[in-house]
Amino acid sequence: MSTADKATSRRRPPTFGPEPWPHTAPSGEWSHWDVWFAVACVVDCGGDWDAFDVRLTRERSGGVMPGAYLEPLWSHLLDLRERLAADGLGAAELAGGAVRDPKVLARARSKVWKQALEGRAKTAPMWWTPGRRLSERALTGAWPRFPVSPQGPYEAFAGVVDLDRHHGQWATMSVAEDLAEATVAQVGEADGDAARLLAIRRAALTCGVRAVRVCDDSCGTLGEWLRQAVTEYAVVPWRQTTMPADVFWQDFLELLGEVGDFGGTSRQEAELFLHAGVRGDLDLVETLACALHGEYASARWDFRAREILGLRAYAQVAAGAVDRFTATAAVLGSEDWQPLEAMVSCALRQGDAATARAVLRAADRPGFHRDWVQRRAIEVDRELGGEGHA
Repeated sequence: MSTADKATSRRRPPTFGPEPWPHTAPSGEWSHWDVWFAVACVVDCGGDWDAFDVRLTRERSGGVMPGAYLEPLWSHLLDLRERLAADGLGAAELAGGAVRDPKVLARARSKVWKQALEGRAKTAPMWWTPGRRLSERALTGAWPRFPVSPQGPYEAFAGVVDLDRHHGQWATMSVAEDLAEATVAQVGEADGDAARLLAIRRAALTCGVRAVRVCDDSCGTLGEWLRQAVTEYAVVPWRQTTMPADVFWQDFLELLGEVGDFGGTSRQEAELFLHAGVRGDLDLVETLACALHGEYASARWDFRAREILGLRAYAQVAAGAVDRFTATAAVLGSEDWQPLEAMVSCALRQGDAATARAVLRAADRPGFHRDWVQRRAIEVDRELGGEGHA
């Protein structure tokens, strides 16, 4: 064996982070990521995990893909803090002498604050983030409480659509056709039974969302199928079944968030609530939406937290609850213009110009679409022949 071959044979395998920390550490098994976090916390944040959290958010919120690495790293931080608390340990105890090793310190700072996060470097908590757990709950979490579980129909759908591989653009068209044909077949077998129809339509949507995640839907075929499928689900007479209202509406709100990620609800949100019969359950839907907003905010799933506020507005539009618009607009602010436009347009259709103006005044504060809010206010005043909006 040559000298070069001997050197290669003795070379250590690369360390990505999930591997166990090989040196002396407190009781239990700790990964390289655990120790890197602890070292960075001690050296750069004085051993204060809250300060570490703040810095991690600041350092990882920018870049080409803002926040792309923040969620998995923050998820690991939550898991690490729970394990340390269970063992009564702080950052300093875990870091130990590693804080005095220049090589470990340099790598910890690079891995925690700067480097891109590739798949093989992720720990289980980095993969299974709070947002991902909530997303999975939205897809299947309520199924055990359905009058007929969607699990059986879902397995039938999954039998005709391969969800374990990527599908190119042309193959995606076939996926949409297969889903459509399988849906028609199962709906025919239900023979009009509302509980079975509810299960079939709901299972089809979960299968569709999972399919679009592994498909190149550049042609929009699968997205269009999702739009139709969610409409067909909304019109199922669920009140004719034993489905509890709170279960239906929470699942409906969570489902619209998932389908909406792929354009399945775009410009038909209020109609979906109208078809599902929100008018008699508006107070319940608002209560559930507020609770979900709290969950999403706690999970730092910011875009979904904003979306659920928008869905609350669309539910009010569907119910014609004009008297609630202004308060909702004050919560929404100017981050999303579409639910604001839905409320303004609804108020104007009902001849309530005062509420239309009040909605825009309430939303006129710093945010991504503040310019739109101010322009729309001017347009409303001009349409109504009133004075300009200051």
